[in-house]
Amino acid sequence: MSISRISYRSLAIGAVAITAASVMALTGCSSSSSSSTDAGASAAASAEQVASVITVTDPVTRSTDDMSPVSESSGKLMTGSFMTIANTGADDVTLTGGSSSLAGSIEIHEVVDGMMQPMAGGLVVPAGGSVKLKMGGYHVMLMDLEAPLASGTDVPITLEFSNGEKVDIVAPSREIAMDDEQYGPDSM
Repeated sequence: MSISRISYRSLAIGAVAITAASVMALTGCSSSSSSSTDAGASAAASAEQVASVITVTDPVTRSTDDMSPVSESSGKLMTGSFMTIANTGADDVTLTGGSSSLAGSIEIHEVVDGMMQPMAGGLVVPAGGSVKLKMGGYHVMLMDLEAPLASGTDVPITLEFSNGEKVDIVAPSREIAMDDEQYGPDSM
């Protein structure tokens, strides 16, 4: 009688062990987790490729002063940031916008015939080329500044591009003379 109890008990323990091993094998080694790992590695590789397409050099932001434009809607100061953006990729990439902890929003602007205006479609950086953002031309406009920018202030900016890339830069502010740019409808 004790032999048959051991046999049934051994069978029950063996069945539980086999079931547990099967469950672990199915969840730990399933092909879906392997493919999600592969997909994650592939996405990381793509992100690395995108990250190497855009480079930004010589960023600077104009410090604010009595000549700095003021937003008509908010009454807050705004200023421009300038730099050279290079695209080492095989396809054109568009600078579409960005953000900064020191500004309410960022817009991409150009100056045409002395008038500053937003670029609704963004700024195209040609494949294998570069674009210089400068006073009197293309620039990143920091709108609704949280406070005036004194010369020497480090301005953190995240630039956003059409290929999904985000590039973090620091554009130190410095005194830059205003060109013949005009801001707003009253300056026509």
